[in-house]
Amino acid sequence: MVGRIKYNVMNDQELQHMKSRLEQLLIERGIHLDHEEMLADLAKLGCVVDMENKDVKFTKELIDKAVAAIPEKFTLYSPGGKNDLTFPHPEGKFYTRTNTGAPNYRTVKGDTHYTTLEEVDEWYKLTNAMENIDYVTLPSTSGEYVPGDAVDVYTLEKALKHSAKHIWIQPYESDNVQWLIDMAAAAVGGHDKLREKPIVSFIACGVPSLTFKHMDAEVLYRCAKAGVPVQPCSLPTAGANTPVTAQGTAFIACAEVFAMIIMLELLCPGLPVIATTLLFSMDMQTTYTLQSNTQITIARLICMELFERGYNIRAHSYGTGTDSLTMDAQNFIERTNLIDAMAMSEASVLGGAGQLETAKTISPLQLIIDNEIFGIAQRIRCGLAVDDETLDWDELIAGMDKDPAFSFLMSEHTFRHYAEPHRPDMFNRDGLVRWEQEGSKTLTDKALEKFEAIMAAEDTYALSADKAAEVEKVLKQAHAALVK
Repeated sequence: MVGRIKYNVMNDQELQHMKSRLEQLLIERGIHLDHEEMLADLAKLGCVVDMENKDVKFTKELIDKAVAAIPEKFTLYSPGGKNDLTFPHPEGKFYTRTNTGAPNYRTVKGDTHYTTLEEVDEWYKLTNAMENIDYVTLPSTSGEYVPGDAVDVYTLEKALKHSAKHIWIQPYESDNVQWLIDMAAAAVGGHDKLREKPIVSFIACGVPSLTFKHMDAEVLYRCAKAGVPVQPCSLPTAGANTPVTAQGTAFIACAEVFAMIIMLELLCPGLPVIATTLLFSMDMQTTYTLQSNTQITIARLICMELFERGYNIRAHSYGTGTDSLTMDAQNFIERTNLIDAMAMSEASVLGGAGQLETAKTISPLQLIIDNEIFGIAQRIRCGLAVDDETLDWDELIAGMDKDPAFSFLMSEHTFRHYAEPHRPDMFNRDGLVRWEQEGSKTLTDKALEKFEAIMAAEDTYALSADKAAEVEKVLKQAHAALVK
């Protein structure tokens, strides 16, 4: 094998057909964009802009120019400098992130409620300790606990003070976007330093199809002006706001994300971007939105392949998640089926760690278990090299038949390779007797033990006092400006 396992879900003809139709759609139909400043700038850059109807079309020349401007290599930085993320992954692996957008928090005692700021602190203490979680999102705190117009600003303050890992920001109000950028800049010593080493990146979405409301256009525009990386995102639901077929939904999702990438690269050539397609489907019997439909999983593979293989653009989708309401058998079947498929995709980032209930709820225990699941998936993607050393050719050809006492248990080859098999930290590997002696603990029991140990230990990261004070200063200014 060539260093990793992967499989393609489109042949070369299908991939080229999708690329051709994608570009044709953006040239002939275009998009709707509700942002006057951005429309004016795009018109100056050569886009076909209808200012009255707020429509934008692109030319083939502009599409090619934008794609050529996308950096092949870039880094998303971490606040402490110990968890920086280099793209493409130098070992051919994928990076991972926690779930975003969930309003509910399920405690280790099983209580579910809107997320509080205290639980945000708990969440980041956990993520700092998760070796297979590479960057974090902002949990969706509730207006019950923080001002409703500034929940993302208050939550980002917590992330900047406590997260040792790169932070992915999902804004909730147009007026908040610049404040969020300003707060991140305060944490690193200014806007120039944030541009040089971005410790945050943003999400912007298109809803409804091929339409970008003012808030998401504001994210694109302000990030382009500030040089802050963006992970442009599409959140389609097959049968609701996109075609009912998984293929049609994948196509629309890719078109929306591609349009955002084109605009970003025209406004700020060389800006790091990661194409993010987070696909869902609507159950036609219940009209309930689902994450784990089998065809939608294949559609995510299509999206990853389109961007990574078709355009050499880093791509991002769900790697774990479930439609189950609880940590039951359905939950684990769905999330392991999803990660096993997505680990074989072209994806550079797989997300969703810690989520339940179609990304509406996050759970500390599920986060700890997903850390194990991601570790397994990373090992699967790496594959196995086949050569004389891994086959143990020398011992097989020269040693076995000449030494009656030969044992693979004590062989030199075994000494060189015995530690290679992956051993998930919380899995049982010692048989029934040891399991009973240690209390017959389930995976959930062990996750709870790990949670309690992390909570009892000292945190591994805190923003320096001087920079924390600057972040607090921006928070106070944002509160005064945003909270009515």
